[in-house]
Amino acid sequence: MKKHVVLILLSILAFSCKKGEEDTKITYEEDPTIIQDQYGRQLILHGLNTANNSKADTLRSPWITEADVDREDKQFGFNFVRYLIFWDAIEPQKDVFDPVYLDRVEERVNWYTSRGMYVMLDMHQDLYSIIFGGDGAPAWAIRSNGASPINLPGGTPWWLKNIDPAVVNCWVNFWAYTNHKDLQDHYILAWKYVAERFKNNPYVIGYDLMNEPWGGDLIKSFITGEFERVQLTAFYKRLIPALREVEPNKYFFFEPTPAPVTFGAPSHLSKITDSRSTSKLVYAPHCYPFDTHEGGGYTSTSKQQLKDWERERLKDIKLHNNTPLVVGEYGLSYGQAGFDQYLKDFGAMIDRNQWHSTYWSNDLGGWSPLDENRMETPILPLIMRTYPKATAGKIKSFGFDPDTKIFNMTFTSNADINQPTEIFVPNRHYPTGWDLTVTGTTNYTQNFDNTKQVLKFSTPDDAKEITISITPK
Repeated sequence: MKKHVVLILLSILAFSCKKGEEDTKITYEEDPTIIQDQYGRQLILHGLNTANNSKADTLRSPWITEADVDREDKQFGFNFVRYLIFWDAIEPQKDVFDPVYLDRVEERVNWYTSRGMYVMLDMHQDLYSIIFGGDGAPAWAIRSNGASPINLPGGTPWWLKNIDPAVVNCWVNFWAYTNHKDLQDHYILAWKYVAERFKNNPYVIGYDLMNEPWGGDLIKSFITGEFERVQLTAFYKRLIPALREVEPNKYFFFEPTPAPVTFGAPSHLSKITDSRSTSKLVYAPHCYPFDTHEGGGYTSTSKQQLKDWERERLKDIKLHNNTPLVVGEYGLSYGQAGFDQYLKDFGAMIDRNQWHSTYWSNDLGGWSPLDENRMETPILPLIMRTYPKATAGKIKSFGFDPDTKIFNMTFTSNADINQPTEIFVPNRHYPTGWDLTVTGTTNYTQNFDNTKQVLKFSTPDDAKEITISITPK
C-alpha cells in the first residue's frame, strides 16, 4: 500500500513539474524590439501609476478598491498599471522578508490581472528612505556616515532634499559596492523574493528595477556623468543576471537617473544588456519638462524640452539594442496654462514612436484624472485614447488625433497568432458611432465588445500589410 502511495505521489510531482515547465515555455517568435503578450501579440501598454499615497501609508498599500480597478479597465480602457512596492516593506529587518506585505500586494495585483490588465511592479524610492521624508530603503540600510538630516524652508520643492548630506551619503555608500556591499546584495535578494511570488502570473509582465535611481554625488550625476556610466551601469549588470536566475521570462524595465534626463538632457548610461539569449529589457525613463513639473505651465521652454526629450531618448534606445520604451511617469496639473496641449503633444509623441506610458498618478486629486470625489477631471479625456491594446502581428505605425478623433493603424499580420487584434475605442469619443475602414485585406472578421469598448479584429491572412481606420460618424 505504501509503495502505491509513493508511486502516486511521484507521478503527481512529475506532472506538476512538467506543467510548470510548459507554463514558462515561450511558444512564439520573440522580438526584442517590442513588448509581446503570452500569445506573441505586440502590446501597447497604456495606464496609470498606483499609487502615490502608498509611499506614506502605514501598510504601504494604495487607496484603491477593486471597483476602482474595474473602472480603469472597463470605463477608461487602460490595460496597464505601474504598481509601487517598497524595499522597506519587503525586507523590514535585514534577512527578514515579510510575506504578509506581499499577500496584500498580490491581492491588489490580482484585481488587475484577473481582468487581463498588465502589471509592472515598481521598486519605488524617493530621497532614499522614509527616514528622510521619502520612501524606499529600510531603516537598517541607512548608512549616512553620521550626518543628520536637514530641514528645508517651507515651499521648497521636495526633490531638493536630495542635496541633504545624510541622503547623499546613503546613496554614495549604496552605489560604491565596497564597504557596504551588503546593500546592493540585499536589494537583489528583495527582488528575488518578489519574483518568486509573481513568476507564475503571466499578466505581471515585469519589474521596474528601481524608481529614479539617484547618484547622490552631484558632480558625478550632473557634470561628469560618471554615476550613470559607471556605478548605475554596474548595478544593472549585477541585478539583471541575478534576477534572471529566478525569473527567466518577464520583462525588466530599467531607468536612467531622473535629473537632468527627465528634462530632456542626454543620459550617460552605458549599454545595458540582458543575460537571456533574446533580450526582454525595456527602457523606462520619466518625462517631466521643468516648467510643467513645477507648475509654470506648458511654456516655450517646456515645448523645447519635450522635443529634446524625444530626440535624446531615441538615441538611448539605439544604444540599448533598439529596446522598447515605456514612459514610467509623466503628468501635470490641469490648472496650468496649456496643460491640454501638453497632453496632446505627449500623446502624439508616444503614438509615432510606438512607446508605452503610465500617467502619474491615479491618486484622487492633484494631477490625477479623478478628483477627491472620484469625479473625472479634464485630464481624463486627454489620456483616454483610441489605441491598439494588442496586435496580432507587428505595428508599422499608428496614431490618434484627439481633436478629430480619427485613428489610423498599419500593421503586418501574423496568422500564427491565434488571438485577435484588440483596439480600445472609447464610446465617449464617438457619441454618434464610428466607421471602420480596412485596406490590405477583405478576408477578416470584426466584432465590438461594448462592455470593454474593444474592437476585435481577426484575419487568416499572413504577412499582409493591413491598415485600419476609425472615423467618427
